[in-house]
Amino acid sequence: MPKSPTPAARARRPALLADARGAILIEAALTLPILVLFLIGILTYGTWFMAAHVVQQAANEGARAALAGLTDGERTTIVAQTVTRSLGASTNLVSPALVATATQTSDGYYTVTVTYDAPRSTLFGSSLIPLPPGPIRRASVVKLSVL
Repeated sequence: MPKSPTPAARARRPALLADARGAILIEAALTLPILVLFLIGILTYGTWFMAAHVVQQAANEGARAALAGLTDGERTTIVAQTVTRSLGASTNLVSPALVATATQTSDGYYTVTVTYDAPRSTLFGSSLIPLPPGPIRRASVVKLSVL
């Protein structure tokens, strides 16, 4: 038969249960990793969205600059120079070495497509948070002539 606790031990039990010292450490140990993970996710996705915005702006500027060209060759050269200049003027977020520019003319409209291979970049390739797969691809269209 087990021994029953002494009256002194019974008196200490409520005091131990009411003692809250160290509870905040346990709560912090449980919640801090989740909070840090959320903060890393916010920063990572914010950076990804900023890179997508920079790529879109480069496509927009390239399409607007293409209006100055008279032939498709001139337009392609102007677009390449403008996109490179636009990416260089932005933050060092997008590496120009991982950017590809394509142009297309169809029914009086000129399309500039800028593709950034984000998974190959050092910033997004080693991310702890899963990002949207594949490259960031953005396009911009301008009308070349009045029909």
